[in-house]
Amino acid sequence: MIATSTVVMFVLMYLNTFLWGHVFFSETRVYMAVLMGATMAIIMLAYMLGMYESRKLNTAIFAGSVVVFGAMLWLVRSQATVGDLSYMRAMIPHHSIAIMTSNRSNLSDPRVQHLAEGIVYAQNKEIAEMRYLIDDIEARGDGPAGTPESAPQVVALDEALRTPEVATLDVEPLTPEHLETGLPEGRTCAFTFTTDSPPSAAMGTVDGEEVALIRISGDLVHLPQSEEGVFRTEGAEIRLTTPDGDAIGRPAEQTEADMVLTLDAGLTAGYRGFYDCRA
Repeated sequence: MIATSTVVMFVLMYLNTFLWGHVFFSETRVYMAVLMGATMAIIMLAYMLGMYESRKLNTAIFAGSVVVFGAMLWLVRSQATVGDLSYMRAMIPHHSIAIMTSNRSNLSDPRVQHLAEGIVYAQNKEIAEMRYLIDDIEARGDGPAGTPESAPQVVALDEALRTPEVATLDVEPLTPEHLETGLPEGRTCAFTFTTDSPPSAAMGTVDGEEVALIRISGDLVHLPQSEEGVFRTEGAEIRLTTPDGDAIGRPAEQTEADMVLTLDAGLTAGYRGFYDCRA
């Protein structure tokens, strides 16, 4: 009974995941389910001491449950067995919970609504990054170390505002207004983090040239197409491929795809999302 309840509790912990695609096996959730199973065993036996006539058996069950509880609590709190891949597989459903609550809560204050929208986009973006990294690490192992941060300096506020931290930059969501401004002739393709999130990059024709439109630091940027699935401008590149690294083409329906953003100033970020070229 306790074993069955433990398995059921493990499954139930995924019911508040926003999308089925966000369900990944999580070591931490296994530990929590076993911890709760051990707690249930202690409570049930305390209420039903007469279930087993043997005092030694009751004592053994109590002692074993306490040991299991302590071991699982240590594993949960220490994360001693969690590495890169298991960390990200645990974080994806965790992020998905934040997306669900932010999307479906009944919010009336514009400030809270704006905060929730930002959380949804940020969590979707991070899930797309983690899905990309899981596949990349499984295929190629650990990546190279990043560039060391330079020593901070005291500067005037206006200079600080003019020099963003490149390593923290990311593509930002494109609203219909952004698309109308950046692609007045209409978009032909788009890359999104999920099947229903706003575009993170959109493709279209501007002055007879195929370009990609992205938003960085609040500004819209065009990247002309240099080859199929590759868009470049001075200092930046976007590369779109299938998850296997093949050319993506122009899919007529939403297709799983990888997008890698590279900035010469010191940023490379990969995302696994969806790409489509529906009219």
